[in-house]
Amino acid sequence: MLRNSLLDDDDDNPSKYDEHFWSHVPVLPKPCMHCQRTSIATTLFGSETGRPSMISPLDIIDQITSIMSSTPGNSSPKMSRTSHGLVCLWCSKGYHHSCWENLATQDDKIKCDYGIFRNIIVRSQWLSRSTEYPTGFRVLLPSYLAHSNAKSNSFPYTPVLVFINKRSGGQMGEKIYRELLQKLNPRQVFLLENNATITQALDIYSTLPNIRICVFGGDGTVGWVLGRLAEVYPFRNNPPVSICPLGTGNDLSRVLAWGEQYDPKRLSYTLLQTPQAKVVALDRWQVQLEQVDVTNLTSSTQQHRESGFEIGGIFEPLIRHPKFVRESNRASYENYHNLPNTRFINYMSFGLDAAVTLNFHDQRTRDPSKFSSPLKNKLMYLNESGKYLNDFVLANMWNLGSYIRLICDGQNLTHIIRNCHSLVVLNIPGYASGTNPWGKSSSKSSTIDNTNQSSDQETFESTTLNDCATEQTASSLTTTTASTGHFERQDFGDRKIEVVGLSTKRMAAIHVGFSGRRIAQCNRLRIELCCPMTAQMDGEPFYLPASVAINISHAGQVLVLKNENK
Repeated sequence: MLRNSLLDDDDDNPSKYDEHFWSHVPVLPKPCMHCQRTSIATTLFGSETGRPSMISPLDIIDQITSIMSSTPGNSSPKMSRTSHGLVCLWCSKGYHHSCWENLATQDDKIKCDYGIFRNIIVRSQWLSRSTEYPTGFRVLLPSYLAHSNAKSNSFPYTPVLVFINKRSGGQMGEKIYRELLQKLNPRQVFLLENNATITQALDIYSTLPNIRICVFGGDGTVGWVLGRLAEVYPFRNNPPVSICPLGTGNDLSRVLAWGEQYDPKRLSYTLLQTPQAKVVALDRWQVQLEQVDVTNLTSSTQQHRESGFEIGGIFEPLIRHPKFVRESNRASYENYHNLPNTRFINYMSFGLDAAVTLNFHDQRTRDPSKFSSPLKNKLMYLNESGKYLNDFVLANMWNLGSYIRLICDGQNLTHIIRNCHSLVVLNIPGYASGTNPWGKSSSKSSTIDNTNQSSDQETFESTTLNDCATEQTASSLTTTTASTGHFERQDFGDRKIEVVGLSTKRMAAIHVGFSGRRIAQCNRLRIELCCPMTAQMDGEPFYLPASVAINISHAGQVLVLKNENK
């Protein structure tokens, strides 16, 4: 028997609000709220005493069998002779039958306080059946709450709506969904099936004050929900969002301090911290594709191509392009010729790292059984990386400056990405499972030569990495932050985006604390392709044809929650 998750018309009686919903148990799992004991001795005659029990083993078996077949009930339970305890399915408080009978006339004891989730749970009396909504119910606050909120805007609760991607976390989402159906009101927990699921939930709860949202999923799931919120609430007034990380990278969850991976022990903690977390604004970025004249583009990149290779002249025809350029008809690219989205919140990247991600994503789509846990996912990712070994080994023979043209705030910075093999466009200080390619800033601004970094990193940079060229003149750069040689502190709410170049060595080094080459901070970005190119957006990979320009511009902000009590 399920708990009453909404109010029926014939139950609209304030005296029935906040009732316990009892489940009969043979033994209380924790001490009785009244007598502070877990059990009461019972004689053969059924009386309860303080003496040891004299009931026979056969009677005990009979009692347990009867109890196991019983069903939960409401606040007026039928006192079964064989059931010694009552546990409320809302607040988890337990009483002996006899203790509850002694308290039944005390109104303050009868009412349920909903336990540790009292502040976030949606009370059944707040919901009413309605044929006007596809889900069959809507929010209808009792008059005393509606009037109080209208006058003082001091709604005393912070209800949390939960969205769960059941396919995230190696299918962990389905298990979490079943668990939360028992902890919360089932009508505030939603399995993400499609856009309609999100829209309907927001519509149903649009009149409930002070709501917040917790998303259970990876970065792609979080971006999906935030995208729908931005459409429904275009003026940065959406219910703020917390995250329970179920993905592989979980970069946004890390940045907002909700954790790097799912921990079952922190499930309740995440829910309880959601009302306490700090509301912050998160930039969103729009991505638009534009056809360009490949002839002009090819001629403009030819100079970079000729100067970028360390081996040139008569040997240049022997140089092999990277696999993602020369094998444009690979089967793994067939289903990924469209943008996965028109907005992103974490990052975009182009080049070698995106090629590995695309292979990984394609394999996971074809055979999900091999990707049943975060650990297996990481091992499979390493396996896919090995398929691009030649591109890593022969990295000195190609660079992104030969295939793309980079324009930041109207300034051509293609020469800076010479010897870079991946180009990363960052909105948040997190990428590729917790790395920070931009690097940390110890003050409000930092110089282009990364003086804020440690001496060890500078030594590593100067002696072991064939880094991207940094020569630039003030006359050629005027609007990007690269024009002054200084960069502002990275902030995902400052309406600026960071551009970072990675060589193959840096792609490995960022996983042990090193950073990439800072190229620019800008408001608008344009990337023109003269060859096919692999790319990814918030971890979702795709394959772009040649003669295409990618225009990136600011697309507003959404409200998210930063956990400051980690």
